[in-house]
Amino acid sequence: MKQSNALWQAVLDDQRLALDETGTPAARPPLGQRRRRGFDPAAADGLAAVSLMRDDEGLLRWVYEPPWQARQSGRRSWRSYGVDPSKAVQQFRFSELGNNTITQRLVDLDQRLTPGQGMQRWVGHALVADAQPQVKGRSLLLVHGTFSESEMFLTELQATADGQQLAAQWQDPARYAAVLAFNHPTLSVGAWSNAIDLARALRQVTGPIDVVCHSRGGLVVAWLLRLVPVPIERVVFVGSPLVGTSLAAPDRLRAALDLLANYADLTQQVGTAVSPVLPLAAGVAALAKILGKVLHLGSELPVVDAALAMVPGLATQQHVANNLDLRQLFADDWLRLPQMHGIGVSFKPDESNEPLWKFWRRFTHLADQVKYAGADLVFNGPNDLVVDLSSMHQLGEKAVIPFKDLGTSPTTHHTNYFRDARVLKEIRTRLG
Repeated sequence: MKQSNALWQAVLDDQRLALDETGTPAARPPLGQRRRRGFDPAAADGLAAVSLMRDDEGLLRWVYEPPWQARQSGRRSWRSYGVDPSKAVQQFRFSELGNNTITQRLVDLDQRLTPGQGMQRWVGHALVADAQPQVKGRSLLLVHGTFSESEMFLTELQATADGQQLAAQWQDPARYAAVLAFNHPTLSVGAWSNAIDLARALRQVTGPIDVVCHSRGGLVVAWLLRLVPVPIERVVFVGSPLVGTSLAAPDRLRAALDLLANYADLTQQVGTAVSPVLPLAAGVAALAKILGKVLHLGSELPVVDAALAMVPGLATQQHVANNLDLRQLFADDWLRLPQMHGIGVSFKPDESNEPLWKFWRRFTHLADQVKYAGADLVFNGPNDLVVDLSSMHQLGEKAVIPFKDLGTSPTTHHTNYFRDARVLKEIRTRLG
């Protein structure tokens, strides 16, 4: 019986995120299967599914169910992996994707997660579209990360008094002639492609530019500096995977999707509302559907590798030696080399918070966590739950940038950096 969970029910119900796709069923159960005692006729609709199941430790795992088995079979295989079908949290059903439809599904998902794509200008308490702003004085540029949108900066800064103060300083005309935000797709294209679009949007911004970028947005800015001589003078990278993240490594894809589902689930449990974490949860659920068969228990690595390559926004972030995108990023000198600083934190929950502690130790391998290393391992060292700390200050194999390590925190993690007063103070210091 499905266990009630407000977050995942909201993901299922949110029509804007297109998680209830319908289409022509891909397959029907064999006649012999349909004649068996206890057969559920609903299984004959031929839809596949990905289900969130709780394992023996109470953590979430994604499980793919082939079309005619979507509601009936596979229980033995689930239990052999420590997953009990009676502990299903939510099931997302869908028609199997054709060979040439994955890209379009990713484009559709990006449009829903990041509506109003293109350059925006911060005016008053809102962001308004400004495709090619004309700015002659100093401007500030904000660049968001995966599963996100520029609105995130406004929401997070308004959440604390320190954030409100910083936002007011940024909007002072004596400080910045304009505050711009680049709203861009994060899954259907690679970071270098975003950078090309960003360069086009900045053509009429002739004054000096300061940049604050979060997560994958740092890679977009890095590619911009590599390819175009834009007048950027200062950049602050916040939790940015400058040399990739282990979360996007092919051999860790299944564990990474599990990690993100648990991350969203637990964040919602310790918070007061579903809405702040809904985009992350919806994005992960949609990716689980798009990558469907990769989540089949026992999938081989070559299949996972190929599937990840079909999601350019993730492939460009792989923290692996043969990431050709990153190799190109650092192959030559950048056309612009501004003052650069990084900010990062190592998340480690308090052991008294058992759900978070159990979750963290399953996915992170530190020196004192060797006994927990196993199939669910994602990170080999300190991280903010999405990006390896070691990746936040490296420029290729040899160069590093000045970096503010916030140390270990039981509360600050990848999605709430801009609520941490230390982060805001560092940004204020670096931008003068």
